[in-house]
Amino acid sequence: MEKAAGKITKFIWIVITTVLCITLILLVTAAGFSIAAVFTASEKLANVSEVYIPEPEKEKSSYIYCTDKMTGEDKLIYKVTPYTGNARKEIEITSLPEHVKTAFVSIEDERFYSHEGIDLFTTSAAMAKELLRTAGFITTDEVTGGSTITQQLVKNITSDNEFSVDRKIREISRAVSLETHYTKDQILEKYLNIIYFGQTENGYNMYGIEAAAAGYFGKHAKDLTPAEAACLAAVIQNPELRNPLNGNERNRDRQLYCLRKMFESGYISPETFEKARKEKLNFIHPGDDAEVKISEISEDFKNPDVTSWAVDAALEEFCDFICEYKNLSYEDGMKEFMSGGYEIYLTIDEDIQNELERSMSDLTYFPEEMACYTDEDGNEQWENVDAAAVVMDYSGEIKGICGGIGEKPSSFCWSNATDACRQPGSTIKPLAAYCYGIENDLINWSTFLTDSPLPAGVADENEWPANYNNKYTGKSYPVYTFLAESYNTGSAQLCNMFGVENVFDFAKNTMKLDLDPETDITYAAVGVGATGSGPSLVNLTNAYMPFGNGGVWHRAHIVRRIGDSFSERVYLENDSWKGERVISEETAFIMRKMLREVVVNGTGKKAALQNKELCGKTGTTENYRDILFAGLTEDYVSSVWIGYDNGINSQALKDASSPEIWKNVFGNYADSVESGASFPECDNVKISAYCAETGKQSSKRCPWGGRGYYKTDHPDTCKKSHPLPVIKVSSSPAPVTSEVTGTTAPVTPAVTESAVPAAEPAA
Repeated sequence: MEKAAGKITKFIWIVITTVLCITLILLVTAAGFSIAAVFTASEKLANVSEVYIPEPEKEKSSYIYCTDKMTGEDKLIYKVTPYTGNARKEIEITSLPEHVKTAFVSIEDERFYSHEGIDLFTTSAAMAKELLRTAGFITTDEVTGGSTITQQLVKNITSDNEFSVDRKIREISRAVSLETHYTKDQILEKYLNIIYFGQTENGYNMYGIEAAAAGYFGKHAKDLTPAEAACLAAVIQNPELRNPLNGNERNRDRQLYCLRKMFESGYISPETFEKARKEKLNFIHPGDDAEVKISEISEDFKNPDVTSWAVDAALEEFCDFICEYKNLSYEDGMKEFMSGGYEIYLTIDEDIQNELERSMSDLTYFPEEMACYTDEDGNEQWENVDAAAVVMDYSGEIKGICGGIGEKPSSFCWSNATDACRQPGSTIKPLAAYCYGIENDLINWSTFLTDSPLPAGVADENEWPANYNNKYTGKSYPVYTFLAESYNTGSAQLCNMFGVENVFDFAKNTMKLDLDPETDITYAAVGVGATGSGPSLVNLTNAYMPFGNGGVWHRAHIVRRIGDSFSERVYLENDSWKGERVISEETAFIMRKMLREVVVNGTGKKAALQNKELCGKTGTTENYRDILFAGLTEDYVSSVWIGYDNGINSQALKDASSPEIWKNVFGNYADSVESGASFPECDNVKISAYCAETGKQSSKRCPWGGRGYYKTDHPDTCKKSHPLPVIKVSSSPAPVTSEVTGTTAPVTPAVTESAVPAAEPAA
């Protein structure tokens, strides 16, 4: 008997020892796993970025801003949400009654006010209940989730929905971080303003408690009863399943559960609980009268019915950038913006933009005659004249842009400023042969050319080119006169002297003019602007910039900055457009003085301003299909295009004046700007008299030709032995018909700009 008892005792000790050993092994193993888990979590947490509560309405939308000139602050001018039926309006938590706030706390996170971002008890209980429900021991839907309100807010802000342990670690870390940066009321306020409450019967997606109150009950959130608040709190666990409009019983079960939790937690009295439990809810339906309509639940800002020219240009530029940045197609680039998450800040000046839109809507500034053309089907079509205008500063910031005459017809429509590529006509001359010659010291201010065409076979089978009056004087004039009066013969001769390939390369690669090597390495293209397609008006304006800022080119841009709505990330800043010197200061100065002559004595007289030192160039294409003017003041470089998209009405545009139209559209505004700005001076350029016979800087014996601007490091003094000193030369060149006005006037070879000292004869 004793032996049997001993064996039993021994067996029991063996069992106890075995159990203890197994338990110890399990504890050691668990400890090992715990340590490993801690190290793994630590590594993952090291790479988790913090999250911050975004400003109102920054979660789902993309925005375009300009600078408010009165305040200097960024002003919203356009917004897009991924789904236009979204209804959302931010409200302050202080406007809500306590029973609205506690309804959500009771059912979603009952220890919200005591935990620091995560609730270990709730998380453990949720895991245990989930196991019991999986095993079939729990069948009720009344199961509290494991995520706190703070964790749910993190998920909504970051859209981090990955189903993994890593995601849960990130969520916990960020929730704890939020709790250290914000108060409980700030977290709850954002939560109530961001969560999704389902969809109304007429298709509005409701985000936030204010939208839900309007969508379900037709009232403000501040007016919700406890029963209504519990109903809305019951929705958010599964907005489709528990939508009270189409799943009332499921919503009702959870609403009662919410009210019971509110009562058990002491948030509502027994009387309030009983009243709320019995309250009949009155839901709103499309067409019903309501105090608050869901269609009105949105921020105060409203997009214009039609996007502006500036917004269109900005989105086009955004797409160009983001497509290259993310290797997307243009369509995908636009979808990228429309899907939300971007902030675009523009360079436009509201005053200038408004002035352009006003003046471009004044049809009295433009020709009234229509043009006729035959469409692809052989039908006769008529069209009105159209126009475009661009204004930018000397760092490339577009300050104003208009792509058409009159009221803009639709959003994202065709723009004559950015989309149209047209022949530049004579506006190409300063950008090509003239500037090339000055920059490379091949010509100077007063180099003489003869007004005669190139011989047949050089550029054409006939003598070419013709002037606009189809006549040649056969006389010699200095190059600045050829440019001022826009003689086609002078530019063609320079192309012949320098080589048309060299001039093309200079205009395209140095002056950044959009030209096509397949069609534009020709005398007609680089000589007189008869290009295959041609530059856009923005590109043409941009190419003139170096003449007004000392020779530096900055890429034209209307987007100053691209940011991320979700974070402080910046994709693009204004300093991304670094300046590039393309021509010397001396060349820029001399070319600007030549363009000044165009306005003072040449084809651009009708653009002259009273307060500004305007410089510019006219342009006209074959058969007067297009007319243009590019103008430079101390503050801005600008241009206008006037023409027909398809038809030709040579008489209408022949009688019109592009300098005069430019002045009406923008010049008068430019003349009123009191900025104190001035064109850059250049110490390496001097004013000197030139010889009337050779065009070189004159010696004491040279006949007087006038005064001009010359590089000091490239002296080109006349060495001709003149027989006698000449006191004065007063001969006048033969009259020539002006390119734009069609009037006949003598051309004076001497500089008559008011800033140049009065001419004196050589001794």
